[in-house]
Amino acid sequence: MSIVLPTERADGSVGIRVAVADDEETVVDVLRSLIGSDPTLRFVGAANDAEGAIDVAVRERPDVMLVDVRMPGGGGLRAVREITKRCPPTKVVALSAHEDSNTVIRMISAGARAYVRKAESTEKILRTIHRAVDEPWSAPPAPHLTLISPPLSVSDERAPRVARAILDGEITAEFDPIVDLGTGRTIGFDVRPRVATLPHRSYDSWLADAEATDLLLDFELGAFRAATRALREIPPELFLEFEVSPATVRTARFRRAINRSIADRIVLGFSPLVLADDLTPAEVNLGETLATLRERGVRVSARDIGPGLPSLRQLLSISPEFARLDHTLTRSVSDSFSNHAIVASATACAAEVGAKVIAADVASDDQLEELLGLGVGMIQGPIVSDPLTVTELGGKPPTWMPTRFKPHDPDTESRE
Repeated sequence: MSIVLPTERADGSVGIRVAVADDEETVVDVLRSLIGSDPTLRFVGAANDAEGAIDVAVRERPDVMLVDVRMPGGGGLRAVREITKRCPPTKVVALSAHEDSNTVIRMISAGARAYVRKAESTEKILRTIHRAVDEPWSAPPAPHLTLISPPLSVSDERAPRVARAILDGEITAEFDPIVDLGTGRTIGFDVRPRVATLPHRSYDSWLADAEATDLLLDFELGAFRAATRALREIPPELFLEFEVSPATVRTARFRRAINRSIADRIVLGFSPLVLADDLTPAEVNLGETLATLRERGVRVSARDIGPGLPSLRQLLSISPEFARLDHTLTRSVSDSFSNHAIVASATACAAEVGAKVIAADVASDDQLEELLGLGVGMIQGPIVSDPLTVTELGGKPPTWMPTRFKPHDPDTESRE
């Protein structure tokens, strides 16, 4: 791969030294990775308020400093004035999520060299950094085979790819309706995050890359925020089930994203926990974290429930309100007696801890009939509806009931 070599500066340092000041930790994390993806740039420090921005500038003397317009401690305007006064060589680039011409004028008047919105493409952000020091920038060339320059390491390739997906707003979501078999009504949606970047890759692949590059929290936060935008489009009694990693849900940043106005509409889903040799869940404090969230109204789902110790430990450790059967069990429930028995066992275990059972990926009437006989009360999958986009959620949520089955009516049964 052909790589642009860093330039040596007059003071002997290599590359353009860049610092970031933003009160959004996600923005700082992602910009750090983005800057690290350009071999001509070097990340040298970060701050979360105006005072910290001034301190970083005085201490590190960066060539360029990206400064958020709206920060605690006096805002970006104060930071720009002090940085340009104390560190004249440092070029300040104003960074904002808002389209505010008055703010732009004030920041430029105070000494900012350029202005860029957070919503701009990552390529434009990098180009703006280079232009701030009057150094040309061009997008990295397409990779090609070479016998001289070694290819970038896997981590070098993953970090900018994940950072761009987060910063460029490429994380979206689809919503799979969950139907209550007793009423035929949609009661919630299972969130299916997607990344629009081509070529398309599975969400699990993106999660793996985010974890490998220490961007898992920021990536899952991006997916969660993309999902919760749908709450404006659906009736207030419907919930969203969002699968999240235990490591992310334990962070204060993620918990802050679940404010009280939406907490009772959120169901957090967890796949079976990884168990240590002593059969203790690796995330030992997850229960305490969930207790705090439940006080706000958040509910919990145990996902991919099936045979074996991990699923049983999952049910016992998080005491979920919902238990989602592994989709392979749903698809095979009517194939043999043994598969039927496994689903019966998993359903019984869920009932013991008070969890309502959801069968995912239901595709046929035969599967549905078996699941109904085992006491499954909620389903989703092709038999109900294809996943919906946010735009499609704007209509009335689907109501569904197969012609072979009628809603459960306890009063009718008692009369019989």
